[in-house]
Amino acid sequence: MRKPLYLIILLQFLTYSCGGTKYKCVKLESIEKVSTEILTRSADSIAELRMLAWKEKDEAEKEGLILEINFQNSIYFEQNCNSTSDLESSYHMIGSMLKYDKLRIQIIGNSDSVENKTNSNISRERAEFIQAVFIKNGIKKNRIELIDGKSDRPFGLQTENGNKENRRVDFVYMTE
Repeated sequence: MRKPLYLIILLQFLTYSCGGTKYKCVKLESIEKVSTEILTRSADSIAELRMLAWKEKDEAEKEGLILEINFQNSIYFEQNCNSTSDLESSYHMIGSMLKYDKLRIQIIGNSDSVENKTNSNISRERAEFIQAVFIKNGIKKNRIELIDGKSDRPFGLQTENGNKENRRVDFVYMTE
């Protein structure tokens, strides 16, 4: 009995899609080093915005208002991908680390509960990919700590199909 052609094509697509194999979705080699000027300018811009936000928060508190300020630093991934080309949100972090030698960072890889069942290493691989991007842009490896959060740190709902909010890498700044 002959197999239908569409079944063979589907199997080939599944074989070559983001299957959780290290750096399969976006090759690290395709990620270009960003100029130090762009990285540090991004860090300065974000620092300015944060200062303005804190100033507004202080003013609001004087008037009896409570403002919550959240500077969420996350990079999101497609399902079953351990790499991404959407790295602009990391520029200010890399720039800050280039400017301040005492600054260190934790990179926390996360996955959704669906992915974690099929590839328990995907969250670690995401953190490693982002670490490689930081290193490619001049940050020394000893200033980066990797944490494998797996699917234990859900940000959004845990659904049967998983969700993008849980397929992320988070960052925590530290000083030496």
